Amino acid sequence: MDPPTSGIAVPLASRLDDGIARIGPLSVLDQTIVRVLALSDDPESSTHELVDALQADANIAANLLRFANSAHSSSPVRAGTLHQAVTLIGRRAVGRMALESEVCAFFERAPGGGGAARGQLHVHASQVAACAAELARRGGADVAAAHLAGLLHDLGKVVLPVAFGEEAVDAIAAVTPAGPARAVAEREALGVDHAAAGARFAQLAGVDVEVVEAIALHHGGAEPSSRVGFAVQAADATVALLNGHPADHELLEGALDALGLDAGQLEAIAAAAMPASVARQEGTVRLADQVARLEREARTDDLTDLANRRHWSLAARRQLGEHGGMVLICDVDHFKRVNDLHGHHTGDFVLVEIARILARRGLAGRLGGDEFAVLIADAERGAAAAQGILDDVAAAFPGERLSVSVSLGTATATTAGADLGDLLRSADEALYAAKHAGRGTVRHAG
Repeated sequence: MDPPTSGIAVPLASRLDDGIARIGPLSVLDQTIVRVLALSDDPESSTHELVDALQADANIAANLLRFANSAHSSSPVRAGTLHQAVTLIGRRAVGRMALESEVCAFFERAPGGGGAARGQLHVHASQVAACAAELARRGGADVAAAHLAGLLHDLGKVVLPVAFGEEAVDAIAAVTPAGPARAVAEREALGVDHAAAGARFAQLAGVDVEVVEAIALHHGGAEPSSRVGFAVQAADATVALLNGHPADHELLEGALDALGLDAGQLEAIAAAAMPASVARQEGTVRLADQVARLEREARTDDLTDLANRRHWSLAARRQLGEHGGMVLICDVDHFKRVNDLHGHHTGDFVLVEIARILARRGLAGRLGGDEFAVLIADAERGAAAAQGILDDVAAAFPGERLSVSVSLGTATATTAGADLGDLLRSADEALYAAKHAGRGTVRHAG
């Protein structure tokens, strides 16, 4: 596997490295933490050994005790000593909590704290880490690696303000505060996003390449090579939904599928990973319902409620592979004139009405602008369907106040397995011929 940060341009890498150097070492994997993790995972070690290891670093011990008594841990009893904390929390969980507390402390003391670009970074990191660990456990991934990657997935939000200035990065965060859109805005403005910046920091710190990759790809861009990356992608999207933020449905769906899980399990996963956070969501929309809403939005054109281009193409390919059919492309004649003369609200009304007419004839989708496509399953009745569309449009817009017509081009596959791209090209050529013939007509390829 290539290093996840190998694609960063040299000048940008140099700038990031300068910022990382000013931040200082990534302390989350120092000797104390490594020993605590090893002892907490070793059934032969004693609680006293684990407590002694924690006490070797006063800051880590204090942070752990504070963390154990925080709302995040959900413990009903307050721990007064480290020994009590270990007993209450459980040995295996203590190692993870020690790591978590050190990461949170690192975020809090890193330069540039308090800016809009950083937000409540330590809280989000803890939530994503807990969710990633639970997803990894259920999806057959390395739980410890997923937990660490979840903690560090937004490490780049510490780097960017130092490398590029807080004002520039805060300005991006003010417009696009979170999610994949934030990463896109960072790339457009800075040439690099926080995912790549965080992966660079982790890589230079000697973090395992599987974790580095998960940090680099937590907003997508490529498919992770391990399940750890998918666990972090799904965890970040799940936490976003829980907190009322946008999430990438396709990324979430793909990650869950790679883990052998589905959206119906998210409620139980979130409750197991973050009981306190989920309890605060009582009475809000369930995760499964939010995922269903995201799925509709990802598949549907906002204006017309038809399938969008991508999902119409997927559905059309499946249907052509099984049955064949006629592909019809519809274009509104002189649509710019409609907008110019009557306004965009009227233009939108025209598109919605035409979408309604097309949807009655077959599998309809909006390709973009004023161009639509329909797959008509019964190719033998395709010509009649096309003429029926022309007639329905003429009846819907009789021309007294608003004159609207459409031009149609069709291409037919009489057997199953036809290539959709070839049919679209043929239908598009036929559409061009229809427009050249005077518009308001239909032409059939071949």
